[in-house]
Amino acid sequence: MDPTCPPCRWGASEIQKQVLETIPTDKLAVYVVWIPVLNFQDEATLQKNGLKESGRVPDSRAIHYIDPNGFSGKQYSTVLNVPYHAPAWDVYFAFGPDVRWEDRAPTPTEWMFQGEGFDRAHLLDGHKFAEQIQKLLATAGSKTTKR
Repeated sequence: MDPTCPPCRWGASEIQKQVLETIPTDKLAVYVVWIPVLNFQDEATLQKNGLKESGRVPDSRAIHYIDPNGFSGKQYSTVLNVPYHAPAWDVYFAFGPDVRWEDRAPTPTEWMFQGEGFDRAHLLDGHKFAEQIQKLLATAGSKTTKR
């Protein structure tokens, strides 16, 4: 997400309110990645802006990162087949427990976005995303129980 982007900031708040505040488990890990997309932000500026907006996702399970070169957006552009090879940004991913990042970015098990260019079925809906994550957590729980 770009910390200077109003819809991105809303999306971060939506994830906090609809997902993190409704799913109290410590089995959920959250990584927030701030990337510069809308405005030029050198690393120091991105750090400052990301820190300022990190309060939108204050949950203790959330770890905030800055990605000044947009590496993650470029990697996920390919994974999601973003139109015009634009970076993937203002996107929200959920991964099942068996997904690992190895030599390339893994495909998210579930994902949502804001903006244009994708199937509207993936448009960010915090409540729906929370339900998808609950299902992933239930699946992960049943896998641990069976072992």
